[in-house]
Amino acid sequence: MAKKAKKPISKPKKKGSSKKKKSGNIFTKILVFIFIIVLAFFLIFSIFKPSGKKNTEKPATKQVTTEVKKETKVVESQNDKKDKEDKQDKKDKIDKKEEKKSAETKSVAKSIKGTWQSTTGGAFLTMDGKEFRLDFMGVDSDKPIIGTYSVDGDLITFVNKKDPCKDVKGLYEVRFNKNEIGFKCKSDECTKRKATLPTDWEWLDTEE
Repeated sequence: MAKKAKKPISKPKKKGSSKKKKSGNIFTKILVFIFIIVLAFFLIFSIFKPSGKKNTEKPATKQVTTEVKKETKVVESQNDKKDKEDKQDKKDKIDKKEEKKSAETKSVAKSIKGTWQSTTGGAFLTMDGKEFRLDFMGVDSDKPIIGTYSVDGDLITFVNKKDPCKDVKGLYEVRFNKNEIGFKCKSDECTKRKATLPTDWEWLDTEE
């Protein structure tokens, strides 16, 4: 009889080694998972980490506002300077005008002093610097008109001391023509004075 071949005896598997292998794989997976989580955390932190430097740059709106304020101050300063110059120019013009008027007043006041005869005849006008006198010629002549006068540039204001027209003011503009003066009525409610003064008057040399 042929002998039966013996079956190789398989060694029993060690239970401990398979357990170690499985636990090693799980541990490795856990380590890899932790590493991935840590790496992801660092990446996220590095992206969203606030910068340590302070932002010294001014926002655009603040820069624009600051520039506008500076420009406004410059414009206001220029306007103030211009206003001061304009006021000074006006003051200078007024002063010059007043000086001119004052000089004209003195010249007119000096020029009208004396005795004048109406070119139409019938009246004499005497002016001494403060007072005036209107004398009328003829047998039926009226009483003289006596009063005061004041000069302002080329304007003369007459005021009667007595009737007719006591204290009534009359405003006249005076003009010169060689040895003659003329009066143009601006306003006068005294009928007698208004009828006499607006004419040409010739200077009368009273000196001998």
